Amino acid sequence: MRVGLIAEGTYPYITGGVSSWIQTLISNLPEFEFEIYHLRPDSKKREVRYKIPKNVVRIHEVNIFGDFDPEIPEEANLSALTEITKAIVQKQNLDVLVEKLKDFIRKNVGKYFSKIFYSKEFWNLVVETYNEFFKHRGFTEYYWIIRNLILPVVNSLQFVPEKCDVFHVPSTGYASLVGIVGKLVHNSPLIITEHGIYHREREREIIISKWLHEDYKPMWINLFKAISMLAYDFCDALTTLFQKNQMFQLELGANPEKMIIIPNGIDVDSFDLPKEKHEGFVIGFVGRVTRIKDVKTAIRSIRIVKDVLKDEKIKFLIIGPTDEEEDYYEECKALTKNLFLDDVVEFLGRQNVREYYPKLDLLLLSSVSEGQPLVILEAMAAGVPVVATDVGACREIIYDENGQCGIIVPPKNHLMMAKAILKLIEDKEMRDTFSKNAKKVVRKKYRLDLMIERYKNLYLHLYSSQKIFSTRN
Repeated sequence: MRVGLIAEGTYPYITGGVSSWIQTLISNLPEFEFEIYHLRPDSKKREVRYKIPKNVVRIHEVNIFGDFDPEIPEEANLSALTEITKAIVQKQNLDVLVEKLKDFIRKNVGKYFSKIFYSKEFWNLVVETYNEFFKHRGFTEYYWIIRNLILPVVNSLQFVPEKCDVFHVPSTGYASLVGIVGKLVHNSPLIITEHGIYHREREREIIISKWLHEDYKPMWINLFKAISMLAYDFCDALTTLFQKNQMFQLELGANPEKMIIIPNGIDVDSFDLPKEKHEGFVIGFVGRVTRIKDVKTAIRSIRIVKDVLKDEKIKFLIIGPTDEEEDYYEECKALTKNLFLDDVVEFLGRQNVREYYPKLDLLLLSSVSEGQPLVILEAMAAGVPVVATDVGACREIIYDENGQCGIIVPPKNHLMMAKAILKLIEDKEMRDTFSKNAKKVVRKKYRLDLMIERYKNLYLHLYSSQKIFSTRN
């Protein structure tokens, strides 16, 4: 049995939660073959960050923002494109827009799209929508906005994956369009897994972005919502990590009968290590040094903790890669220096995290967006209490009905974060209680063997159901 796993800007070139999840899934299902499809935003050569498991048979790549010109004989019918683009630009009713997109995809799946940008139809589309909606902006600017809006969609829809028995996409977005193509061309089941809610993450990025003028932001947000709705509609199973995510999926019309919660899982025993004795109090951050992890807020909170504790020795270890957003890493280092924390904060880069959890008294997660962070589960397995922002599944994990495992604070609030850290430093009994609860909760709910068994059964169920359906028809 072969699974086509379609990743967008993650595995195997970018480390992080989704990539680690993919590596774990593949490595623990050796009885299945996996074909990886990597959608990237540019043609920049990247280093493979993972040891590729033996059951990965091929890795395919496409630059969805580049000139992708596949050898496909039959050309797509672009006649509906103007109405679809108008619906996106005007932010029309999403249900109507999605129905138009579904019809367009079904009629043109597996066909050649690239001629669009050299066609009279595209020029007329740009001129017509410009004159109708954006005449107050510059035409050249608008031309490139529309081209960049459509280009990754076109490339995704004409990137036809090889035949696989099941397609699995760990997000919505452009990757889900490739998954839809695979499903329709090869009549194979499609699984969508959402760690975070893709369209909400993109919406947040677009709202705060400086590269896109306010006039154009609604059309981009509208498009990403529509793509999520397409993914929910076409998929055969929609899995996510925690219940809160399902609320957002239902808002965009996901079918409850397709929805399944499969939490992340870790190898609990490999993190259940004896604590190492050390001086002072050691706080750890485990993750990429990037804006979405909001390391600056964590550093500011440590400054307050240091001021309150005065001469008491504390350490803040930042464990994780620093090369994904090098400018942000430099800003974090500068902030550390400006706050006179050079003797407290250490940037350790990539490390074997298993070696560091036994040294930690507390894990600090400061992210502004998350799915279900593996680092929290790892820390819990090691018996490390957690202070985390109220994003993704953090609240659901830490405030478990089987026992509280840490403290949740609002995102981007270094004062509340510092207050929570100080509370745990000062109350050893609370730390010990959280530590015991954490080990109990993670062993009961978030074991790797449970996660792997659920996905294995899902693959087999969809594959066998599809074979029965094909035989009958």
